[in-house]
Amino acid sequence: MRLSFWFARITALAMASAAWFTPAMNAQTVISNESLVSSTFVVNRKSSMASCTGYHCTAKPAPMFKPIHVTCPAAMAKTCTLHIALDSKTEISPYAKGRYQFLLDGAAPMPGPTDEHGFYLFTLYVAGEYYPEEERQSYPATVVGKVTNSQSKDHKLEVSVACTDAAGLGLCAATAHWSTMRIDVFEP
Repeated sequence: MRLSFWFARITALAMASAAWFTPAMNAQTVISNESLVSSTFVVNRKSSMASCTGYHCTAKPAPMFKPIHVTCPAAMAKTCTLHIALDSKTEISPYAKGRYQFLLDGAAPMPGPTDEHGFYLFTLYVAGEYYPEEERQSYPATVVGKVTNSQSKDHKLEVSVACTDAAGLGLCAATAHWSTMRIDVFEP
């Protein structure tokens, strides 16, 4: 076969591959030229457990911390960016979907990365024993959110643990033990 035949086929394959991967490259958000104005550290030494029973059940999120109030020092109608870094020693039942839920003023933080309900997937289908206390792991999560001062400069952050029976075993359980979190506030 001629070289031009193979060149045309390889070029078509390369173009198709580029189209396939382009959306992932455009999903990035860049936030720059902001200054750190404050940091808040939170430590919780109590456990929080979310669990459910039933085929493909989803457990109600269990708060890991009391609501944390953070101040955005910017003027009214201006924004601040929050960088939230969580680390939790968490047990998760086998073959479950483990999720943390982040809510900033009652909504999912944007740009996240979370889903529209503020859920951050930290594990999926982890195989293990049915005694998860032997499987306690450190599962970190980092989320970014913007807040706008409208009625107040005070903003509320809520963080919970949740799970879903992803494999249809009829149960899931997620327990967050000793958790630490750092919240950095930036403004333009």
